[in-house]
Amino acid sequence: MHYFIKCLKNYANFNGRASRAELWYFLLCWCIVYFLVILIDRQIGYNFLSLEDLPFSEYLPIGKFYSDVGILVFFYRPLTVVPSLAVIVRRLHDMNMSGKWAYSFIIPPLGIILLFYLAKSGDGNQNQYGDVPNE
Repeated sequence: MHYFIKCLKNYANFNGRASRAELWYFLLCWCIVYFLVILIDRQIGYNFLSLEDLPFSEYLPIGKFYSDVGILVFFYRPLTVVPSLAVIVRRLHDMNMSGKWAYSFIIPPLGIILLFYLAKSGDGNQNQYGDVPNE
């Protein structure tokens, strides 16, 4: 939870470096909180958008599992996009790569490959993006 809060505090900080632990614990906490938000949303029962009603809905993979969008999900996902991209860019900086590689998440197959690549260990020395993360 420490890394999740740390990434939310560094909401739009695209400078510096992030360790593997920071990225992966952030993603783990993001998924757990997202699951809880979905559960709370279902208990509230106020779903104002159905993914099945959207054009090309058969191409939305999330729609197969959870097609009703409630108010909490509607706000949670957009509010956490920028911190997610920021920690990914900082993680790429840790591997001495440009943050522009984060654009590959727009194309799903490339995004999945990049996600596995982010598990690689970072640069052990100081690089152009800053000092080695201490956590």
